[in-house]
Amino acid sequence: MPRGSLMQQNSADDFDFEDWAGLYLENPEEFEARRQATLMIELLRQSPEHAQAGRESLDTFDMAVQGRSPDERMKIASSLMMDSIHQLSAELQILKQALEQLEAEPDSPPE
Repeated sequence: MPRGSLMQQNSADDFDFEDWAGLYLENPEEFEARRQATLMIELLRQSPEHAQAGRESLDTFDMAVQGRSPDERMKIASSLMMDSIHQLSAELQILKQALEQLEAEPDSPPE
């Protein structure tokens, strides 16, 4: 597909890093337009609850990186991803503890 046109991307397996990297170098404005369009398409594929959470995350990122250099943007993105990983880890610990409690409880007799 020619660089600069919106590509059909159905899954992460279809992602062409070289195409995106080349577009970023050749035409940053088109890169940003494609990035925004791709993100919006992905949000539309989600449940309303997940789409809202995704929009909020994107808004947080966009506000944090406004006017920043590419290196600063990457550091901010990495930091936000680590925050997300820590949050997910904490939630998994809560689920693990709940499962352990359920497994420790004796089976209740049928009614």
